[in-house]
Amino acid sequence: MAKEKDVKLITVQKLNPELYEQVLIGKMSVNDAYNEVKRQQLGLTEFRGTNTSKKDFATDFKRIVKLHGVSLEEVIGEVKKNFPYTWKDFLKP
Repeated sequence: MAKEKDVKLITVQKLNPELYEQVLIGKMSVNDAYNEVKRQQLGLTEFRGTNTSKKDFATDFKRIVKLHGVSLEEVIGEVKKNFPYTWKDFLKP
């Protein structure tokens, strides 16, 4: 475990000395600095570890409905609460 952390710290030191300084003074964790360096190197807007995926709204919505057993009436009620001024434009009253 310590070896992995050391490798990440060395990588940060070589590729971005400013982030390395942030790690040394305790403003940033080694893992956060390493992820930022990798993000910069790969030209990404976000760097996530392995076995992680970004879920979209539809996937999250299906999971929540299935997990909580939410009825259509409850969903519509929450839409009305969260969008009190605009829900009428999209749903018939």
